[in-house]
Amino acid sequence: MTDDPRDLRTRRRLATHREIHEAALDLFEEQGVRETTVQQIAERAGVSQRTFFRHFETKEQAGLPGHHRLARMVEELEPPAGDPAGTLRHIERATALALAADDPELREHRRVALLFAREPELLVLAAAREKALITRLRERLSAPPADLDPTAALLVAEIAVAVWRTTWERWGERTAAGEEVDPVDLYRECSDRLRALFP
Repeated sequence: MTDDPRDLRTRRRLATHREIHEAALDLFEEQGVRETTVQQIAERAGVSQRTFFRHFETKEQAGLPGHHRLARMVEELEPPAGDPAGTLRHIERATALALAADDPELREHRRVALLFAREPELLVLAAAREKALITRLRERLSAPPADLDPTAALLVAEIAVAVWRTTWERWGERTAAGEEVDPVDLYRECSDRLRALFP
């Protein structure tokens, strides 16, 4: 039985995308974002600049991962009905579980968090990607079973993603300062701090 050529093309495209991303991340860590060029990334990945631009618009975009783990959590979420506070706590539990698994994607988030601590201008680009997550989470929270009103759904989605972002920013800062911090513990600390600030 032979592979469907479309599947083979898809796998090759995804593999090339991943190789370019890894090359960008490696170079950003080695020499910094400003000093890294698209040409260097393309050469490291073994592709042409033309191929690079088929996958990414900028070098910065190439170095940032998608929020696949958080996106999966959003899609699998089964929040309680009509309770914004309970929904937020439900999201916090689901996010803590998503952070607890140790896999290549989570290790990549750690690498990127350290980059953010050194290269804060990357946070602007990351914020644009988070907007798509917020939009999707708001859609999920506006539909059954949660059925939150549009304002509550947006506020809960914004807060949930802000706690995720704050966790990784603080993890990067503290790790860069020489502290050993578990992302799950830090996420719970950020969630608790939010409730303490706004009881």
